[in-house]
Amino acid sequence: NADEKVHQPTSYLSYVEFQNIAKQEKPKEVITIVKQEKPKEVITPVVVNITHRLEPDGSVYNYASESKGAKVVAHNKEAKGANNILGKDHDKYLRNPCSVGDKFVVIELAEATLVDTVKIANFEHYSSNFKEFELAGSMSYPTESWTMMGNFIAANVKHAQTFRLLEPKWARYLKLSLLSHYGSEFYCTLSVVEVYGIDAIERMLEDLIVASVGAMPEKSSEHNASDTPSLKLEAGQIEKRKDNESMNDSVPTEISTVNDDAQKIVVEVAKTPPMVNLVPDPVLELRQQLNGRIAGDTVMRILVQKVRSVEANLSTIGNYIKELNRRQCDTIPAFEKELQKLSECLGQSKSEIKDLRERNANILSQEKEISEVESWKDAVSSQLDELARQNLLLRSDVQKVASDYAALEIKELAVLGMSLLFVCMSILKITSVHMSLMFSEAHNNADKGPRTIKGWVTLLLLVEIWILVNTILIRLSNQHRTLCILKSEHFVQCLLTKVTAC
Repeated sequence: NADEKVHQPTSYLSYVEFQNIAKQEKPKEVITIVKQEKPKEVITPVVVNITHRLEPDGSVYNYASESKGAKVVAHNKEAKGANNILGKDHDKYLRNPCSVGDKFVVIELAEATLVDTVKIANFEHYSSNFKEFELAGSMSYPTESWTMMGNFIAANVKHAQTFRLLEPKWARYLKLSLLSHYGSEFYCTLSVVEVYGIDAIERMLEDLIVASVGAMPEKSSEHNASDTPSLKLEAGQIEKRKDNESMNDSVPTEISTVNDDAQKIVVEVAKTPPMVNLVPDPVLELRQQLNGRIAGDTVMRILVQKVRSVEANLSTIGNYIKELNRRQCDTIPAFEKELQKLSECLGQSKSEIKDLRERNANILSQEKEISEVESWKDAVSSQLDELARQNLLLRSDVQKVASDYAALEIKELAVLGMSLLFVCMSILKITSVHMSLMFSEAHNNADKGPRTIKGWVTLLLLVEIWILVNTILIRLSNQHRTLCILKSEHFVQCLLTKVTAC
């Protein structure tokens, strides 16, 4: 248990990593798996030699036939009758003006096909034949990336021409681009396009055939030594038969182009019927058997191998599931703890966010108060400016009152002085009159003296009245000045009180 805890990984393994670990722990199972994978590595070069699927009438299965579901999905806008190249009526054809630069047609095959051969033809005599053309394939459409399948040059003939790809490629959509043409006719026509190859089921059949050839029992070679030789002899016979078929089926012709750098390809034109090969082909015989009935021993052997591989994979998958369950039981508590920590952190974050929101609200309220204080400050500053202006006016008024008061004091002193002077003069005059009356001896003078005294007494009374009036006026002016000063002091005190309260 301690060792398991020490070596226990901390992360989940993928199924491939677990399978590699299981293979390292069980070398015997690795050997069986390698033995099962060896036939696949052996048959890869053999599958390139594709045997085409045949129709019930013996013709090659055409994956670009309209009757099989193929159709034209795109072509250049100048093309007319593009769907005619997929039909069996050779009197109808695809017509393009030869002056058009980009002449192409996109064909959707009947199904995804491993394309290895293309047959095209132009049966229209009063038109220009195609010369150089290009093939590209794709598994989807529309697409921006086309897989280049080959560039070919056709002969200037009016019959079907077959072109074999150097490397078969899978495609569901085939783009045929016509690059150049022969002759100087106005229209370039194309009558037939046929595509040969194998589909996914045929490919699986090829794998099955090669696997069954490699797994044929040695007892069959002992009983039928003349019919089924060893695998090495079979390979030699297959190569010889392919050479014979290639020489008997078609006669290659080299097409020369105008430019020296142009490609030279071999156009396969069927001219002579194939010769009968007397050497039996075990692969062909086995294919014929598989078309009707696969040998029971071969099927059982293949099925047993498949079942064993499935059992090995099932045991590996079961162990992988157990390991996943064990690691899940170990990691779920840790995940729960982490989730709990995350929930706590989340709660703490929520509380912090709440505090931040409250602080933000407080800051907003403080900013509002600050704005109110600033507005009040502006109002107070305007009032202080008004107070300063009124204070200046009041100061000028006070200075004016003070100057008027000084002038009034001077006038009062002058009036009082003049009044006192008149009083003194009247008193002196009255005194002198009394003295003159006392020492006067004449009768006339006695009558004149009382009249003179009355005049001076009247003057003295007037002076006293004048002094009294001036005194009253001065008192009133002093009271008015005092009231003005008190009012100004009261106004200043009120403003100072308001400023202090603010």
